[in-house]
Formats: sequence, C-alpha cells, structure tokens
Amino acid sequence: MERKQPHLKLRQNLTLNLALGIVYCLLGILGLKLAVLPGNVTAVWIPAGIGLAAVLLWGKKTLLGIALGSFGISVVLDPSPVSLAIGAVTAGGNTLTPLFGAYFIQRFTRTPYPFRRAGEVFQFVAWGAIASQTISATVGVAALCVAQWVPWSGFGSSWTTWWVSNAAGVLIFTPVLLTWHRFFQATSQQSSPWHQLRQEFRPFRLESLSWLLLFGIVVKLAFWEAHPVEYLTLPLLVWAAFRFSDRWTTLAIALTGGMAIAGTILDRSSFVRDSLNASLLFLESFIGVISVTTLVLMAVLEERREALASLQQAKEELESRVIERTQELSRANQQLQRQEIHLREKADSLAKTLRQLKQTQAQLIQNEKMTGLGQLVAGIAHEINNPVSFIYSNLPPAKDYFRDLIELLSLYQEKTPNPDAEILDLEADIDCEFIAKDCFKLLDSMQSGANRIQRIVLSLRNFSRLDEAQLKSVDIHEGIESTLLILQHRLAGFDSHQADKKSTDPIAVIKEYSNLPKVECFSGEINQVYMNLLTNAIDAIAHLKPPKPGEIKIQTALRDGDRVSIAIADNGGGIEPDRQGKMFDPFFTTKPVGQGTGLGLYISYETIVKKHRGELLCRSDIGKGTTMEILLPIQYKKAKNVADDCQKPTKVIE
Repeated sequence: MERKQPHLKLRQNLTLNLALGIVYCLLGILGLKLAVLPGNVTAVWIPAGIGLAAVLLWGKKTLLGIALGSFGISVVLDPSPVSLAIGAVTAGGNTLTPLFGAYFIQRFTRTPYPFRRAGEVFQFVAWGAIASQTISATVGVAALCVAQWVPWSGFGSSWTTWWVSNAAGVLIFTPVLLTWHRFFQATSQQSSPWHQLRQEFRPFRLESLSWLLLFGIVVKLAFWEAHPVEYLTLPLLVWAAFRFSDRWTTLAIALTGGMAIAGTILDRSSFVRDSLNASLLFLESFIGVISVTTLVLMAVLEERREALASLQQAKEELESRVIERTQELSRANQQLQRQEIHLREKADSLAKTLRQLKQTQAQLIQNEKMTGLGQLVAGIAHEINNPVSFIYSNLPPAKDYFRDLIELLSLYQEKTPNPDAEILDLEADIDCEFIAKDCFKLLDSMQSGANRIQRIVLSLRNFSRLDEAQLKSVDIHEGIESTLLILQHRLAGFDSHQADKKSTDPIAVIKEYSNLPKVECFSGEINQVYMNLLTNAIDAIAHLKPPKPGEIKIQTALRDGDRVSIAIADNGGGIEPDRQGKMFDPFFTTKPVGQGTGLGLYISYETIVKKHRGELLCRSDIGKGTTMEILLPIQYKKAKNVADDCQKPTKVIE
C-alpha cells in the first residue's frame, strides 16, 4: 500500500498538469484568435487568471501544466522554429508570473483565498494583477521584439496591452475559479453540488430573473448599442454582492467583463475610440474599476457576515455561559440558602438551648434561694420554738408559784401586824401591794407574747412547708395567711431594705375568702407564688406617684366545681399594654434597675401552669391597678396539662 501511494500521487499530478495544460492551451488559442495588435497581443489573456488560480489552489506542482499549456499554443498555431523559440521564452514568463503572484499573495494574506478581507483583495490586486503580470509582459514583448515580430518602437504600447490584458484576465477569471472551486470543495463532502445550487437558487428565483433582465438591458445599451451607460453595471454588481453569494458575484463580474470585451472588439460598445489601443485602455480601466470595487465590497460584506456570525456565536456562547453561570449561581444560592437555613436552625436551637439553660439556671438559683430561705425560716422557727416552748410551758407553774407566794405573804401580814421597821421600809420601797396586783398582769402579757411567737413560728413552718415537700392536700387560706404574716412589716408601710424606716402608709388588706376544699399541690412552691404576687402588689402601690392609700384585695372562690380561684388585686398604677405580653418572660421586669430580677412572675408561671396544671391570669388597667388570678385544680392527677396548649408563657386578659 505504501509503494502504491507515490505512484498514485504522481498519476494524479500528471493528470492535473495535463488537464491544466490542455485548458490553458485552448483558452490561449482562443485569446490569440481575438488578438488585435501586432505580435498576437490579445485584449484579455484568460490563461493568466487560470494560471494564478491554479498555483493558489494546488501550489508549485501545477507549474508544469502552465508551462506546457503556454508552449503548446505556439506548437499548435505556428510550429516554425522562431515561433517555438518565442513560445518557449513566453512559456517561461507565463510560468514565473503566477508563481511570483501566488507567493506574495499567500505571504501577505496567509491564505490561498484572498477575498475574505478588504486588505486581502488589495494584496491580490497589487501582487496578482499588477506586479506579477509585469514579468509576463516584459518577457513576452521582449521575445517578440527580439524575433522582430514587433518593432522596438512598439514595445511600450505592446507591453501595456499585454500587461493590461493579463491583469484583466486575473481580475475577471481568477476570482471566479477560486470561489467556485471553494464551493464545490465544500459541498462535495456533504451533498451534491447541483442539488445545493438548486436549493440556493430557489428562494432568489424571482430576484435572480429580475437581475438578469436588468443586466441584459444595461449590457445591450452599453456594450452593443454604444450608449454611455456602462457604469450602470456597477449598481447591478453591488446588488449581486449584497444579495447573492460570492461565487455568483464573481460570475457576474466575469459576465460583465466578457460582454464589455466582446462589444469593444466588435466596435459596438461605448468604449470604442478612434485608436484601438485607447479603446482597450478604456475597456481595461472599466474592468479594473468594477472588478476591484465589487471584490472589495464582496470582501467587506464577507467580513461583515463573519463578524455577525462571530458576534452571534459569541452571543450564543455568552448566553450559554450566562445560563451555566446562572445555574451555578442558582445552585450555589440554593446551597447557601440550605446552609443558611441549617445554620439558622442550629442558631435557633443553640439560642433556645441557651435560653433554656439561662431559664433553668435562673430557676435553679431562685429555687435554691427559696430552698435556702425555707431552710433558714424553718431553722429560725425551730430555734425560736424551743425556748418559746420552754417559756410557754413554764408560765402556768410560774403563776401557781407566784400565787402561792402572794398568799403566803398575805398570811404573814395578817399574823404579824407589827413587823420590824426594816421590813416596813422595804415593803414601802418595793410597793408590795402593786407588785401583787401587777405580777399576774405581767405573766398574762408574757403568756400572750408566747402565744404570738408560737403563731409566728407556725406561720413560718407553714410557709416553708419543709414537712410537706411532696404533693399533699392543703388549705389554701393557711398559705395565704402565712405569707401575709411574713409580709406584715411591708404591709405596715416599712421599706423592704430598711426595716425601721417607713416608706408608705399602711396598706389595707381586704380578704374575701370562700369555703374551699383542700387542694392537692406542692404547698411550699404555691406559698412562693403568693409571696411573689403579694410582693409585686405591695411594690406597685409603693411606687405610685402621687401616693394614695393602698389596698390589696384577696378573693378566693370555687370555679366549675373542680378548680379554685385565688385573685390578688391591687390599686397600683397598672401595667402598660405593650408590656403585658412580656410579663411572664424570664428576666423581664417593670421595676427600677436594681429592684427586681425579672424571675418572680416567670417562676410563678412555671409553678402554676407547668407544674400544677393550672392557669395564671392577669388583668391590668393603667391608673386603676392589676389583678393576678390563680386557677388551681382541686385534684392534681385528674387535671389536664394546660401548658401543652400554650404557645407562649403568658396569659393576659384585657
């Protein structure tokens, strides 16, 4: 297979050069048949365009075909030795010309198809149609002059005609060959080129026919009837450049040039002058103008189409990237939102845990304080109870002893009417009669004080309830009375921080007790609730400005047969509506700084609602006072846990 490949390439190259040589030779013969100047100098040299197109398309391997085709013209037309010599020299010039032109075109445009940019078109014209064709014209005309087929005096005109004809051939036919080769090469890999042409022609059928009709009219007027309207072909070429593809545009340029050349040779076009050379110059200038103008416009439009295509592609890529980036951002945003939700949940959970810890800590501290207070009160009550019991139990025999002594003294006075003077003086000094009368009053007063101390000790024990720490049935009124007894100094108007200093007038306590059954509860904790509510009521009255006579009303009642109500009302200043919703929040207080911890009502709520399955209600009016009502179930075990139905640790009644 590797041995056959070089032979196959050689055969293809030989076939290409043979076909190129035949076409070059035939078109050259046709051109010479139209020669109008001495030495067979033709008006347009079509092979110049074919040779440059071949080298641009297939490179140096086509030089043999160009040389053979150029030399073959002389062989066919005049095989004489002089003609063959001229043909050989001319063939060399015709071979070097496209090689030179193609080299510089590709060097400066870096492409074998120099019609995609306006700059490429100018490079094509400069090197392919102008500079390179001077080689062929110089070599060819010099050979004719040397052979004396053209006089040296006619070198200039012949050289000009030769050069112009070659340039015209390049400008007219090279673009046609390059554009159509490009089309066939592109479509041969996809589908049939003829099918592609039919598909392409179908949308422009009417427009194409209109263009051909107008083109025929202009060609007839300008090139066959010599009317000076030849430049009307330029708008038609511009039309073709804008509306049709590049191959149809170059074909239109070739048709225009061909019609102009044919009409001029037949002396029927508007380019005909008295001198044939002048006519050809006008003709070639016209061909150059329309060719270069149309090719530049075609290149500009090609640039525009490529720019639009690039812009569209960039737009699509940008849209695609925007969509991708938007999707990425959306996914990232969703992930961030999920993370944010997760973090918020964790933060809420941590905040809730921290809040619960603070509440638990505060409650533990308060409970510890109340437990310590209860233990202190119980200890004090116990310590006081021992000596008081001793005094209380010894007072009756002391009365008996004093009564016996007084009776003995009376008997002694009766039996000894004239005692010693010293005894009489002592009796007068101590006022024995007054002592005998006041002694029993003193003992009765001590008995009364001992009874009061005993009641206080009992109240302290009832308040602390250390002997009743478990759930038991208790008398609600006993707890209230014990609490009132402990707060007696505050109710009497003494300051809470300075026991010997009065801060307000005495506060009247109005009791409206109903006949209530015993209630199952943790009595020690319930007593703490009484203490908190009564202390708040006393503070509310103490902080009134201006002050007014204070009054606390305590009402108890039976509700619905299974609950008891304890209402503690004061005539203080009341609580603002915006603060009522926060009353049972931990650490919230309406008292001045340093005078409240904000835990009293919170712990009261926890005790009543969550631990005893009851309710804690609040009614408050600004300027009139506040009523706190406790609702406790009589039988704890049968009560429903109302804390499960509460969304907030508050219950405020407007």
